[in-house]
Amino acid sequence: CAASRQAACGAVCIPVPWLCDGEQQCPDRTDEQFECCSVPSVCGAKKVQCPGTHHCIPHWELCDRHQDCEDGWDEEGCPQQPCLPGQWQCRNRVCIMAEWKCNGIDDCGDSSDEDVCAPCPPGMVRCDEGKCILESLMCNDEDDCLDGTDEPSTCGEFRVAAGHCPSGQWDSPVTACLPVVCQVCSARVDIRSGDLYWLAFLHLSCPRTHVPCRDGTECVAQEYMCDGEKDCADGSDEDGCAQLCDTPGRSHSSYPCGLGACLNASLVCDGRQDCTDGSDEGGNCSVPCQRSCTHLCYPTPQGPRCWCDPGYRLSEDGLSCMDIDECMEQHEEACTQTCLNAPGSYSCDCLSGYLLEPDGHICKLTGPEPMLLVAVQSEVLSYGLRSGREEVLLTADKDRVVFSLDYDLVERKVFWMDLATESIRWQDLNSTKKGTLVKGVRSDCIAVDWLGRNLYWTDGAAGQVLATRLGAAWRGIPEYTVVMDGDLDQPHSLVLQPLAGLLYWSEVGSHPRLVEATMDGSRRHVLLAQGLGWPTALALDLPTWRIFWLDEKLGSAGSARLDGTSVKVLQLSWVQSPFAAAVCEGQLYWSERKAWSVQQVDKTSGKNRTVLLKRHGQPHGLQVPTWGSPKPCTNGCAKSNGGCAQLCLPNP
Repeated sequence: CAASRQAACGAVCIPVPWLCDGEQQCPDRTDEQFECCSVPSVCGAKKVQCPGTHHCIPHWELCDRHQDCEDGWDEEGCPQQPCLPGQWQCRNRVCIMAEWKCNGIDDCGDSSDEDVCAPCPPGMVRCDEGKCILESLMCNDEDDCLDGTDEPSTCGEFRVAAGHCPSGQWDSPVTACLPVVCQVCSARVDIRSGDLYWLAFLHLSCPRTHVPCRDGTECVAQEYMCDGEKDCADGSDEDGCAQLCDTPGRSHSSYPCGLGACLNASLVCDGRQDCTDGSDEGGNCSVPCQRSCTHLCYPTPQGPRCWCDPGYRLSEDGLSCMDIDECMEQHEEACTQTCLNAPGSYSCDCLSGYLLEPDGHICKLTGPEPMLLVAVQSEVLSYGLRSGREEVLLTADKDRVVFSLDYDLVERKVFWMDLATESIRWQDLNSTKKGTLVKGVRSDCIAVDWLGRNLYWTDGAAGQVLATRLGAAWRGIPEYTVVMDGDLDQPHSLVLQPLAGLLYWSEVGSHPRLVEATMDGSRRHVLLAQGLGWPTALALDLPTWRIFWLDEKLGSAGSARLDGTSVKVLQLSWVQSPFAAAVCEGQLYWSERKAWSVQQVDKTSGKNRTVLLKRHGQPHGLQVPTWGSPKPCTNGCAKSNGGCAQLCLPNP
């Protein structure tokens, strides 16, 4: 056994974290009679401590194929799980379909399925889909890649033959052929003709929430500037960040070294060279501190300077310190749910039903593992968001596509749109009973009000939002009502907030917008009507009181508070054809029809993209069933159907 990671258990080896975890793995129980079992853990009986840290993780996070300890200790020494025939095992032990290897998409989540791929032959480039094409086919106004990645929107229109410019336009040599407004991305040679192609980018225009990289080839979100990661290909988003050490609010006690690093003020003028260029020593280090500093005074090579304790910033006068309100300035980067500011510090808290993680910032759901429900062709799958376990919950009739779906938390029923029969169907997960709720409807999106016991759907062609009772049964006559009609411009995605009696929908017509209304269709309020293309997928994140959307036309993910303020938009190149979205804890999930996959990203930064599922068929509906935020219930239909004999529509 690996001495530092595994322990002997008869003839086999088990991971060290399985020792003294309260569960018998060895037949002779030696794993629970280990000499250290009687020593109390700082993490308590239900958690295990990551070595060398104060971070504690639950036992079920051990060997769950997700790295929870910073050094990955919780995933080392775990039993190998062989892949099935036709599958390929990734470096992180995840099994994927063998044909997904080298398809241009990170299906493993650690890129190992793409790292092993042979490069394209000289003079050729790889499409995102995985196919290699001639470099000369880039930016030729024809989609040579099936996914169109050879024709990005930034393609320039300047292609010149080797050694000369288009007649009379610019002077030779070739490097002078490009106008001042262009910045060269790269030069490519057609291996057949020998012609040289310059790919230029004209007037790169970034959204107001993004900034251009120095080379002019791409835009990155403002939040990515100086975050310690190089998001621009040329690394320009991290250039010049050292000078921010000196600005008020950036750091309470940081000194900028000459070569870009920030140094703790206590290490300056201490007689030891800590900056690689030696800029933290010498100069006026010997000048005594005689300034009237509110907190601390440190010597620097530029002379004495005032510094502030953690949680404070230096005021404009250079002497006094004022409190940093981390809750206002860092928002969700400080706390994922509730943030409480205090002089010099802050603390995080969680809503009911959530537990604060040992890091003091992240809130996770308590209780059973949260599950992601996904419709793929004729099946509805469940995917464990902690364990990664997959299960087929139901299979529709042959050749029937499960389109939009939602889940009734009360009766454990799955409802879905069947386009082939133009009906909304359901199946009981407790008894496998199934039936038809309503026929003669066609919708891109359905949504269940599990509290008021109604089901809503959008009809984009008719410009309507409609509703029917969850308990309705098809008797040959449609039993539903039109909730909203008339001035809706192709309503598409729809999400509900049952406890508050509110619904939200997107419109993808000539004037795209996001709108809120009460569930009876009254008191409409436009949340957002600018900066949208085709917002085809909506999701609510009630713990943070935000609405998220994915925009198919703009290739972006956005969010805003439920009053329409604090709008954030991230350009994400892999958002191509989103159908449905969901938010759980810190992640944004969506079904991507073009890539036949379900993907996730960090909901705040848009980083750490992972492909969770990929099947031979397009995914459509997607949900993470939760009871929602513990806000006061204002849904008037929650008790006794609001006193109505038939359909009750809430008007809180």
